[in-house]
Amino acid sequence: MKKYEAVIIGGGQAGLAMGYFLKKEKLSFVIIEKNGEIGDSWRQRYNSLVLFTPRQYSSLPGLQMRGTSDDFPTKDDMADYLNDYVKHFDLPVMLDTNVIQLNKLPDGSFIIETNSGIIKAQQVIIAAGAFQKPYIPPLNKDGTGAFQLHSSEYRSPEEVPGGEVLIVGGGNSGA
Repeated sequence: MKKYEAVIIGGGQAGLAMGYFLKKEKLSFVIIEKNGEIGDSWRQRYNSLVLFTPRQYSSLPGLQMRGTSDDFPTKDDMADYLNDYVKHFDLPVMLDTNVIQLNKLPDGSFIIETNSGIIKAQQVIIAAGAFQKPYIPPLNKDGTGAFQLHSSEYRSPEEVPGGEVLIVGGGNSGA
C-alpha cells in the first residue's frame, strides 16, 4: 500500500495548481489522473474550442503560458501547457488511474481504492471537475428519433445531420 500526506484526485488545472503548492511545502503527495496523458480532457473536446480568457489569465501559479499574452489559447495549447506544467515542476502523477472507492477511516485518514492499487492518505483533495457525467434530457417523447448530442461528445459541424438545429443551454458550450 502506498502512503502519502495528500492525494489529489484529478489532473486538470485545479489538481495541478494544488500539486504546485503541495510541492512548495515539501509534502508527500500524488495526483491521480484517469486519462493516459495530462491534458487529455482538453484534447478530447470539440475541434474549434478556444478559451474565452487570454493566455495571461489562463496560466497556473509559477509558470506563464508560452505565446502572446493577449492571444486566446486553443484546447490543444491548454493540453500541452498542462503537460509542460507537470514536467516543469516534476509533479508526481499516476496516469490511467481510476478511483473506485474512497473511504474515511476512524483516525481521519483515507483509503483510496484505484485500478492501480490501494493508497492511504492523510488528506484527499477532489479536483475531478464539476460535470463528469453528461445529461441528455429525454426530448424524443414524440417518437421522431431526433438526433441528440451532448456538448461533451461534439467535435465538429460535419458530424451533425443537416437541417434545423436546436441548442439547449446558453453557456459557453452552447455558444
